[in-house]
Amino acid sequence: MRNKFIIFALSLLLLLSFLSPIQAQDNDTFVMGIEDEVSNLDPGETTISVNERVASLIFDGLVQYGKANKIVPGIAKDWTISDDGLEYTFNLRKGVKFHNGTELTAEDVAYTYRRILNPDYGSGLRAKIKAIDTIEVVDNYTVKFTLKESYAPFMLGMTFGIIPKAYAEEVGDEELGRNPIGAGPFKLEEWDAGNQIVLTAFKDYWREEPKLQKVIIRSIPESATQAMELRSGGIDFGVNLDVGQLDSFVDNPDFTVKSAAGAGINFLGFNFDMSPTNNRKFREAILQAVPFDQMLPQIFGILGERAYSMLPPTLWPEDREFLKENAVKFDPEAAAQKFADLKESGVIPADYTAQIYVSNSRPNQVKTAEAMVTALNQAGLSAEVNAMEFGTMWDMLGRGEIGIFFLRFVSDPDPDYWLYRFFKSDGSLNRAFYENDQVDQWLDEARSISDEGARAELYNKVLAKVLNEDIVFYPLVHSTQIYVMQNNVEDLEPGNSLIIPLVTPTANVYKED
Repeated sequence: MRNKFIIFALSLLLLLSFLSPIQAQDNDTFVMGIEDEVSNLDPGETTISVNERVASLIFDGLVQYGKANKIVPGIAKDWTISDDGLEYTFNLRKGVKFHNGTELTAEDVAYTYRRILNPDYGSGLRAKIKAIDTIEVVDNYTVKFTLKESYAPFMLGMTFGIIPKAYAEEVGDEELGRNPIGAGPFKLEEWDAGNQIVLTAFKDYWREEPKLQKVIIRSIPESATQAMELRSGGIDFGVNLDVGQLDSFVDNPDFTVKSAAGAGINFLGFNFDMSPTNNRKFREAILQAVPFDQMLPQIFGILGERAYSMLPPTLWPEDREFLKENAVKFDPEAAAQKFADLKESGVIPADYTAQIYVSNSRPNQVKTAEAMVTALNQAGLSAEVNAMEFGTMWDMLGRGEIGIFFLRFVSDPDPDYWLYRFFKSDGSLNRAFYENDQVDQWLDEARSISDEGARAELYNKVLAKVLNEDIVFYPLVHSTQIYVMQNNVEDLEPGNSLIIPLVTPTANVYKED
């Protein structure tokens, strides 16, 4: 009997440790669940949103996002712009320290940007700043950027995390991505791949010392697991709960739920370099076969707002009604006829099965893909869902091996960042392999002028062309940013999907006693 009791007790302890592997032991420690595993913390490589958000805790830029995502001073205390819009001169704060104790100077700033601009480095951020012609270190605390041509969203590129030149040259790119050193509010303490990342407060942080002394970041892709961890106290904060899980937290006094207007876009994409997805009639039939307007509100609920534009509702231009009116409408009979015609003409091979690729860490996208497959099969097109780890899927997209795919995207608050990289022929995120000379011209022109009205007209043309006419992407839902946290977490507000706002120009998160 005694042995049975010991076995039972050990089993219970094991179960409890599984349910709550990390407990936030005190109010100085903040444990958060994120939706994907972090793969790289080099700020020049953080084009994947989960990497970028974690890196934002380790690195600071010349400028930062303030209230309503307005640009405010960061490591640069101020700056001047020449009358012709081609010269940007930044004056750095003195005494800003990297985590290894060395002082941040203009040499580090110049090195950071030259590295990103180097084509051999292959940074996905290069497109944001390729207007730079020269970078001049005026003195230790002054750096000047001269542009080849006027570039309207240039200041947003000044948010990139600054890295220490000496350290980066000593350890190389791969080591920097695994053992980053920045000048942000937290420094890397431990990275147990596949398990957790531990950050500790940087006591010499230039703005103010973080109130949280330790931040533990855990990859928890499954919504149900994040919800369980919140209830058990295993995490203080979660960002990936689906509709069913959220309902149990909204009116629970032990938790706080906060939301902000959608800043991201969930969308369906097609490969223009692969058959049959390079056929417009096929792409149109796909959209006609699926009742997106009916099923998306049921799947996403409060987590999203039906989208007809690639640009979120928080961003101009405002031409969403036109895009909605001209979007492909649900018409299953027309879809079935098109599929039959395409099979008869040989565009759709007799043994073809449409593979719908989706990240397994996006539960609502997976549900949408499953509903989509059901509708396609009913319309006469064989289809199946292929859910996989995001990194693997992203690599396959880059190699042009996927024809139909679901993605989610967030970016800086300027239309250029949302459209240029996806739809420019040589855009760094052009996973559709789409090429159109007119679209290229509109995108180039829009980034070279400063008048917002004129830029808006050009972006409206781009959106109408790529979404309504050519059907490169099909917008699904603008993600509503929702934070669920223990009720003792204070000063944590959603509003910018690019960062985890623990220490910002307007906040310093803490846990109440």
